[in-house]
Amino acid sequence: MLSLCSADRPDRIAPETESINKEPQMEASTQLTPDELMHLALHATQHDNPEKALSHLKHLLQVEPDNGKAIYLMGALHAEIGMHEQAAEEMTRAVSLAPELTTARFQLGLLHITAGRIEAAREVWSGLDALGDEDPLYLFKTGLLHLVNDEFSDSVRLLQAGIDHNQLNEDLNNDMRRVMEDARKAAGATAPAATTAPAAVGETATASGAGQRMLLSVYERDAEDDG
Repeated sequence: MLSLCSADRPDRIAPETESINKEPQMEASTQLTPDELMHLALHATQHDNPEKALSHLKHLLQVEPDNGKAIYLMGALHAEIGMHEQAAEEMTRAVSLAPELTTARFQLGLLHITAGRIEAAREVWSGLDALGDEDPLYLFKTGLLHLVNDEFSDSVRLLQAGIDHNQLNEDLNNDMRRVMEDARKAAGATAPAATTAPAAVGETATASGAGQRMLLSVYERDAEDDG
């Protein structure tokens, strides 16, 4: 900036004009890149600050509106704070933009199941079949589909296999262990007790709804624990 005593000197006018012309470029260079915004959003989620994470993601999506990973992370955050329908919409878009996001596909299926949209979950999860029958996400989704059909023994077997193969996400393993605990209780119950379990509204005529309600119960307990 010019000092007051030299503001009227002709030899100082050109440099000042040049500085003014460069200001937009300097300002632009200080803008955070999409990659930086993504890392900041991830950092905020790791430090239990969903509000800050959402703010970073919204800024990122203003620059890259079709960033599937950012849309997925936003959906996961909305699910965490209880905005499940918006989360499902965002994860649906994320999977459409980035089909390789298998974790997003799995979580979208979970949202569908807990909302009673069994066939929608089945369709979304069909995209996990290519992972192979030893992949934890494939095993988890197959076990959960057995669960919503009240096939508790098969569900427990497959969920346990998924846990055994999953070495990367212990939080997901813990969720599946909670589902298994309830499924084991249901598997050991008498047939009349199982059929009188609370039923949730679903899209399958073959399931009593006990398994579906069980999964929703675990989902609700997770939400209470996070709160």
